[in-house]
Amino acid sequence: MPVDALQRGLRRSGYDDGAIMRTAIAVALLAVPLLVGGCGRNDDPTKTAAPSGFTPPETRAPAPIAGQAQTTPITAYVGKYPHDAVDGVDFFDRTDVATGLVNAVGDAKLREMIRGRSGPATPVFKMGDRVASWGCEEHNCGDHNWTLIVDPKRGKTQVCYHDAAKMGPQSDWYDGAAPARRAETCPSEG
Repeated sequence: MPVDALQRGLRRSGYDDGAIMRTAIAVALLAVPLLVGGCGRNDDPTKTAAPSGFTPPETRAPAPIAGQAQTTPITAYVGKYPHDAVDGVDFFDRTDVATGLVNAVGDAKLREMIRGRSGPATPVFKMGDRVASWGCEEHNCGDHNWTLIVDPKRGKTQVCYHDAAKMGPQSDWYDGAAPARRAETCPSEG
């Protein structure tokens, strides 16, 4: 219904132009907070409040679909960036890497930061028989970085996490238990 038709209808009902204007302003003042209420809200799924009594499901390690076992050796990623696909799969999407990360680090937010694309990373590198990936926070690499280290022979994964603002010169090391704080930086190459 056009606005002028609404105004004519209100005038016929006995409303003057002042009353119509006050009504329009009141409606606008009530509608604006409702319309912009979602603007700027945080869509981080880890920060949403759970309903009372709700227990979220346990994070489980991924399992390959039957007949689609990983055949590419993890060493094929050495020299490539973690998000460069090898045979269609990026480093963090490999079942052994994703499972190792879930098993080593209990904190979902930290796991997402490690596998995310929010900052620089070096190419995947070797540490003896192990394969590692290093990344950091953009514009803050010296003070906020992490390394994921996979030992394919033992099937073990370790994660080093460094946040100078919280840890000073030390780093937290995760391997499935509570993190152990060590007086060393996270290993990197590049």
